[in-house]
Amino acid sequence: MKKVYLIILSLFLLHCSTNTQIDERELLRQKLEAFQFLSKYHHQLHIMIGEENGDIKKAYDEFSNAVNKLNNTELLAIKNAIGRIRADKLSPSSEYVKRLDYLVDYYQSGLSMQIEAIFRGHGHLQVLDFDNVLTLYDKING
Repeated sequence: MKKVYLIILSLFLLHCSTNTQIDERELLRQKLEAFQFLSKYHHQLHIMIGEENGDIKKAYDEFSNAVNKLNNTELLAIKNAIGRIRADKLSPSSEYVKRLDYLVDYYQSGLSMQIEAIFRGHGHLQVLDFDNVLTLYDKING
């Protein structure tokens, strides 16, 4: 009976220790990282959809490799969308490439609004400098 009790208790404790919650700062950090990633790699996306000149395969590889290196739940939809694009069928007219472009445009706008919303919730109504968001957040919550 003691063994059964210890096993149940161990499983419960293991479950509790792996069930982690993120705090608001970490949530903000992930949103900011995702926003900055999408800003940085938007050029590659424009090459992929044919709005800018460049090597489509190279742009796809750069975007795909970079997003897949990040462990950020805010980028899950982006990872899934890039995963639906077949590298051997890359074309600016590809429906999956166009869908990725739509997703990134709206997602980036949404992330910007969410980041600003967190600050407004803290009473900060000024325009944000996205390069210094975490420093500002730490000052506000200091």
